[in-house]
Amino acid sequence: MEATPHTGRRIAEQVQAVLEVLTPVHVGCGIRWQRNLDFVVDNEGTYVIPEHFLMRYLQEHPESLADFEDEQRRAELLWEIEGGIEYELPCRSREILVFVRDGNGQPYVPGSSLKGALRTVIFRHFWEQLDQGRKQQLLTQTGKKREWAAQPLVREVLGRDPNHDLLRVLAVFDTPVHQKDLDLYRLFILNLTDPGGGRYGWRNVPRRRSFSDIREATPVYAEMLRPGTQGVLSLRLDRFLLDDERAERELHFSDKLSLEQLARWANRHARYLLEREQAFLEQCDDGGLQRLLNSIDRLLQLIPAKDTPEEGKRFLLRLGWSSGWRSMTGDYLEEENLNEIRKKYGLNYDRNKNQLRFPVFPKTRKIVFDGEEPSWLAGWVQIRLDADIQQAKKSASEVDTEARSSRPQMEITTSGDVPQDYETGVVHNLKLSKGYGTILSDKGGEPIRFDFATADMTGLEKGARVRFRLVKEENQYRAVDVKKVN
Repeated sequence: MEATPHTGRRIAEQVQAVLEVLTPVHVGCGIRWQRNLDFVVDNEGTYVIPEHFLMRYLQEHPESLADFEDEQRRAELLWEIEGGIEYELPCRSREILVFVRDGNGQPYVPGSSLKGALRTVIFRHFWEQLDQGRKQQLLTQTGKKREWAAQPLVREVLGRDPNHDLLRVLAVFDTPVHQKDLDLYRLFILNLTDPGGGRYGWRNVPRRRSFSDIREATPVYAEMLRPGTQGVLSLRLDRFLLDDERAERELHFSDKLSLEQLARWANRHARYLLEREQAFLEQCDDGGLQRLLNSIDRLLQLIPAKDTPEEGKRFLLRLGWSSGWRSMTGDYLEEENLNEIRKKYGLNYDRNKNQLRFPVFPKTRKIVFDGEEPSWLAGWVQIRLDADIQQAKKSASEVDTEARSSRPQMEITTSGDVPQDYETGVVHNLKLSKGYGTILSDKGGEPIRFDFATADMTGLEKGARVRFRLVKEENQYRAVDVKKVN
């Protein structure tokens, strides 16, 4: 808590919370990895080569530059570049949506994404406080362009300009996560095909049709945070702007704001969204969506009961790509108002026939698959204001130690089956079809390659502890005499 030096008046309230991923989350950066340029695929998975690894390889092997002009030869060379990102899911698409990273290549959840989700929560709360007449009046003032349609509504509810916007009192900081927290996921677009509800298909985008057989549909592959991922989130409320009488007179904020209030509003909004999604999916379920519906049930169970102390201590949010129109817009319009907006902006509306093409809007959902089963709605996280921050920081630190490509030297106590001139480490990966693997040394550094021909493969698997000797071959270090140890 910060305070002015003379009055003791609070300037800001800053708290730390734990962000926990409940369903796979993707926050994009506008980059799409291209097959056989940024990544290669075999039956065992997908291997991504970050640009700086590729540049370093070409610098060390300038003779390979010409080979990269041939796509087949380029794909073969990419397998040889060490230090890339390995995903077990084989990508069956030409591209992968990339998760946002900082300048050092570390993934993070942007504060702007979290604040955008909270902005939707706050907007919906204050929108509901308006009487129906004022709502109707504002809806007639929506802009000509679809992209700016909601501006009059936002100015009315949250403030007339950025200086008077209620959200200027709230700062949400980036939440660091780790490469280890990311995985590759496959999504498909579920599309209602029956105007009365009851039937759906999976969208084939190029053919502009939907099929009951998922094999006919177009998959989307994206880097996403795994469920269970945790990070430390910092939030800051400007108490001076909220509490000072002069600021209140000038800014005309519609209401006070506290983190406890925000948590309660977010939980009620989350419950509303999830129940609507549940109803949407139940009307067309033919038995194939049960796992997806079960995951929604689990999310609903995580929302604290209304008007309890817990409701103000932890809350659910939906953020990031594929969270959908309802989450991004707030889903605040009554059916009659929504249909007028659809007519005005041509949202699934036939202007020639002057009628809605489909009564339900929106009629599509992006669904995350686990194997061959539709399993999650993307983007759901939980924010715990009462969590053990120190434990979360400790866990993050442990993950960071494992994830670093370069770690400090450390004294290693070896067992009796490790000779003095050997190093120890863990198997990072095994390329069974290629005849080699990589090891992360306990002394740090980048993954070290070893060939199966120079290893005792008995009991060797990913994550196994091994001892090895380090040798230099053709200006590169290799591990030899690799053997599993206790």
